[in-house]
Amino acid sequence: MNSVNIFHLANIRLPMEKNRLLMLFVGINLMFTGIDVVLAHSINEFIPVYEWIPIIYFPLGAISCLIAAFPSKPHKWLALTHIVLMIIGILVGILGTAFHGNAVLNPAGYLSWSWVVFGSPILAPLAFAGISLLGLYAITEEINNEPGVLNIPGLGTFKAPISRDRHFLWLVGLGFGASAITSMIDHAQYGYTFYKMIAIIFGLFATSVVIYLSVAKEWTKGDELVYFWTMITAVVIGVLGFGFHLSADLAGTGALSMERILAFAPVLAPLLFSDLGLLGLLVVAQENKE
Repeated sequence: MNSVNIFHLANIRLPMEKNRLLMLFVGINLMFTGIDVVLAHSINEFIPVYEWIPIIYFPLGAISCLIAAFPSKPHKWLALTHIVLMIIGILVGILGTAFHGNAVLNPAGYLSWSWVVFGSPILAPLAFAGISLLGLYAITEEINNEPGVLNIPGLGTFKAPISRDRHFLWLVGLGFGASAITSMIDHAQYGYTFYKMIAIIFGLFATSVVIYLSVAKEWTKGDELVYFWTMITAVVIGVLGFGFHLSADLAGTGALSMERILAFAPVLAPLLFSDLGLLGLLVVAQENKE
């Protein structure tokens, strides 16, 4: 068991080293994201054919992360294979966003709000890009006392413009931003209510909190306290949103149906806030030196 501190506000024991846990986190996220894509694309019976691209990719990316999570020092060939697969994942996310963006163009060939709201989720494929970027940095290790100098096992070092932890913070912040925008688009389908606005407002707030820490030269105790409780709140809001979505899918039917889960109130979507909250806590955790 490894012990970590989160801003000296909490001391937590992890089942493995932080780096390996991050890699495991990425692998599990790729797996669930891929399964979600399989369900979503099954509505169209995987037509057009390029809908198979993320489905073919996600098992490879997930397996690479899970294998890399076990050794404390991945071999050169494993690190290289993992990096290639994560770069492919980034490209899959970008390509998917282009396909989804093209799919929501109205017959006149330009974007309109109604087509964005009721068409293919335009930002959804970016999940692959974000998760793969996280996996790309998870294979690296920052050299002590040299922020931004990252070591790739068996492949050498390179200099990044910002520290490894700040890269992770940017990914968490952008994740919250994408979640807020997605909530805004999805909840517009049936009109905004007080409960639906919670995800949008909180998502924007969490984005600002994380991005601020990403760019701030120094963090005050107040900054750390706000960040810590924002991440805890994200976990709670994700669980509550899951309950609201599940209740909406069951309302008037008494049973779950795949159509309602995918098209009406996607039951797993709110858990992205919980996922980002846990990730946000993990990336700022500092391992105790023994």
